[in-house]
Amino acid sequence: MADITEDKPVVVIGGGPAGLTAGYLLAKRDKPVVVLEASDQVGGLARTE
Repeated sequence: MADITEDKPVVVIGGGPAGLTAGYLLAKRDKPVVVLEASDQVGGLARTE
């Protein structure tokens, strides 16, 4: 993962598995992170019926 030295929030677009993992890993590194999801539930294509 690239070094993020500023304390500005990182915006992750998409609440699928990759977006949630990115948000989790950033949060573990004490980076401010916001995950945006268009749907009212997370999961991305894993939720496809």
